Amino acid sequence: MLEDMIVYAAVACAGLYSGWRLLPTAARFSLAEHAARLAQGMGLAKTDPDAVRRRAAARARSSCGGCSGCAGKTGPQPVLFINRKDS
Repeated sequence: MLEDMIVYAAVACAGLYSGWRLLPTAARFSLAEHAARLAQGMGLAKTDPDAVRRRAAARARSSCGGCSGCAGKTGPQPVLFINRKDS
């Protein structure tokens, strides 16, 4: 019984994570902002109403929404083949 509950919890967490990652960026930011407001209302988070908005704006400035690591790269790197001649 305990093993079943652990498996159900793992599957539910995986489903929530994949659903979160597949959501459009704007929807994720909106849900995160609403969750932060709810947590602030319940007293679980510090009351800084602009913090979530600043983080969302900082993430939105990058090329794909997650980071800026590949924003300066123009394309895939060329593949080099090195042939070793037997002597």
